[in-house]
Amino acid sequence: MFKVFFIVTCLLFYCKFSLADQNDPRLNNLFEKLYETENQEEIRGLISDIWNIWYEVEDPKVIEYFNKGIQAMNVRNYPLAIRSFDNLIEEDPNFAEGWNKRATVHFMMGNFDESMKDIIKTLELEPRHFGALDGMGLIFIHKGQFQQAIDVYDKMLEIFPFSVKTIEKKQRIQSYISQST
Repeated sequence: MFKVFFIVTCLLFYCKFSLADQNDPRLNNLFEKLYETENQEEIRGLISDIWNIWYEVEDPKVIEYFNKGIQAMNVRNYPLAIRSFDNLIEEDPNFAEGWNKRATVHFMMGNFDESMKDIIKTLELEPRHFGALDGMGLIFIHKGQFQQAIDVYDKMLEIFPFSVKTIEKKQRIQSYISQST
């Protein structure tokens, strides 16, 4: 009887933590499809599905901090957004989207170095996080580090090689570089 209880408990524990955020097993299939599809509408749908999974979390405190942070971002109350995401990260330091959202707020405030630190942490937790990669590319552009930005967009194209938006971003930077020299 104890053996059955132990197995059920382990399965429940595994399910709780494996069906949320960047650790969700559904992501691998979505990323495989994202890599293969050339259809731009399908790419948009897959990206949306991936974001929805990245936002999933079961901890009510994390949900509360996340929602407060998003609301504060929406009204441009950046100090409150930072505090909310700080609290979220303290509560669950393995929730990649908490780091990514705080990186976004730092970026919006012009704190590029702080944003980059949070992007790096996001990518440690979810190396395929195309949103964090895009933010990194934007920081490199703002700093005039165009080759690094191109490298980031190349990394994004490894995730979804047929993304017209990403291809266009890379081409604009390449065009700018060639016109500047």
